[in-house]
Amino acid sequence: MELRDRIGGFISSLNTVQKIIFYIVCIHFLPYILDVIFYLFKVEFKSQSIFKWFYISADFSELIFKPWSIFTYGFFHNQSSFSHIFWNMILFYYFGNIVYDLFGKKTLKRLFFSGIIAGGLTYIISYNLFPVFSGIKSTMIGASAGVSAIIFFLTFYNPNYRIRIFFFDLKLLYLAIFLFIYDIIQIPYGNAGGHIAHIGGSVWGYYFYKNLYNHNFIDYFFSFFETSKKNKSTMNNANNKFNQNKIDSILDKISESGYDSLSKQEKEYLFKAGNKK
Repeated sequence: MELRDRIGGFISSLNTVQKIIFYIVCIHFLPYILDVIFYLFKVEFKSQSIFKWFYISADFSELIFKPWSIFTYGFFHNQSSFSHIFWNMILFYYFGNIVYDLFGKKTLKRLFFSGIIAGGLTYIISYNLFPVFSGIKSTMIGASAGVSAIIFFLTFYNPNYRIRIFFFDLKLLYLAIFLFIYDIIQIPYGNAGGHIAHIGGSVWGYYFYKNLYNHNFIDYFFSFFETSKKNKSTMNNANNKFNQNKIDSILDKISESGYDSLSKQEKEYLFKAGNKK
């Protein structure tokens, strides 16, 4: 009982970014634990047989039996390559916390999870559209599309934001351009599905930014999974308190001069408007 309380206390102390990372890491190591248990009890069974039901497939004949995989694939990573989950979580921790600090947990979760779905859809469509993938049996896992959505959302929100890489500063815009071009040119050289999903997530990050303060199908989709103590009329009244023209002028100021050029009042206004989404 005490151990469970400690674990519960630890999880509750994490912010949204840290919680998502914690759950993804736990899921990553779960197959290892199960395989050890099966081995010790001489059970002729591999955990891969279970978890393959959560991997996304480009084959419609398989996808139709596991439609949830268009979302769940983002919580699994390549077990033979630790760098896969390591870099995804490092990037998610760094850029995810920026989104969390600026826009709150609701926007972060919507952006990350919808980015995973967008990457999955791009992967499925591409593998059924382009002749080069004809006849290829392919599955995909990884949270990279969600991470790409976050990076590109921030890039369009503040392209002049500088990140520290070793001994020099680099504009986020240049990093995003490099990653986008890299994913395109690497498609013929291996892991085509992963690179295509990255591109889908990146494009989705731009779309999410352009529609951040507008009501659209993103709101309706996530409304099925989110509960609120306020009724619909109360939510509409709260959203109407924010002037769209003022929000647009603040975003234009960020694009021209960077986020640091905003006054304290402008930052607070933008943060509150973002948290209403």
